[in-house]
Amino acid sequence: MYKNIIIIASIVVFIFCSCSSNRTDVQRLSLKSQVLNDEIFTMMPGDLLLTDDYLVWSDPFARDCFLHVHSALTGEELGVMGKVGEGPKEFITPMTNRYCVDNKLFAIDANGKTVGYLSIDSLINGQEPFCELSDKEKEMKMEKVDKDLYIKYTENGSENYFRTIINGQESSWGVYPIPEIKEHIGIYESYDPIEGLFLISSFKFPYLALYKKENSTFVLQWERKVNKEKNYTIADDRVIFDRKIVGAYDVCMSKDYIITLERDREKEPVDESTVGRNISKCPHTLFLYDYNGNLLKIVDIGMPAIRIVANRKSNTLYAIGVDPDYVLAKYEL
Repeated sequence: MYKNIIIIASIVVFIFCSCSSNRTDVQRLSLKSQVLNDEIFTMMPGDLLLTDDYLVWSDPFARDCFLHVHSALTGEELGVMGKVGEGPKEFITPMTNRYCVDNKLFAIDANGKTVGYLSIDSLINGQEPFCELSDKEKEMKMEKVDKDLYIKYTENGSENYFRTIINGQESSWGVYPIPEIKEHIGIYESYDPIEGLFLISSFKFPYLALYKKENSTFVLQWERKVNKEKNYTIADDRVIFDRKIVGAYDVCMSKDYIITLERDREKEPVDESTVGRNISKCPHTLFLYDYNGNLLKIVDIGMPAIRIVANRKSNTLYAIGVDPDYVLAKYEL
């Protein structure tokens, strides 16, 4: 009898230890920033991109040029491009995407006819940055993500979320973040050309999904949904979001981490509907996940942030933060 009790107790301890070893403890820490540039003058920054040795941020409210190019090493502004106006090669209401192929950024005029690429290399060399799309690209009407890789959203109600053309082969893929309703919601995207990883998150509710390019399509690796604070309901075939809770403010990938800019609600349970354009209320925490979707760290970066960017070559992260005005900052994760 006594021997049986010892055996049972040993099994319980073994199971407990096994479960404990498989559970990932989330580490909380703080980092200090290196401010690269404290002269980021804008009402509200748009996207922040990292390509080769350059950082590029967009200014949707610009009156002259809407793209600012900086050195990623020093933060020095190297030039501006993308003219605002109604003339040739100018944009009335400029819109850019989050991809940069061969140091060229795609830009389109939401209220005009101008569409094309803006070349960082041409800007640095003192040449005209604007260049036309090819006839094939004009016909496709898709975003260029990488060489021979184009993407666009499908129509609401379609079986899949995305449509791509990879090396001339067309495919549809991707699950809807809220599967009950086949409706496209606001998402952020990040693409890693090294391993062909495509990451999406939503700023409307807590959601994260990773896809991997395989041949001429993308295959879902995993989804991460936080049901602890579900912030939406479905009524009359529509998704209704509770704006008191949102998802990620931005997302990117570094060498070792999937990174989201989001609120640490356990420490800061803010009603997001009250934030508006009060930039001082933006989140000041990064959530660091491994590439299996496990949350590893929550990092306080010491200032509210608007945009973040990194790449798979290192664990260096760049951010547009508020200190107290907009600054371009750098962190080593």
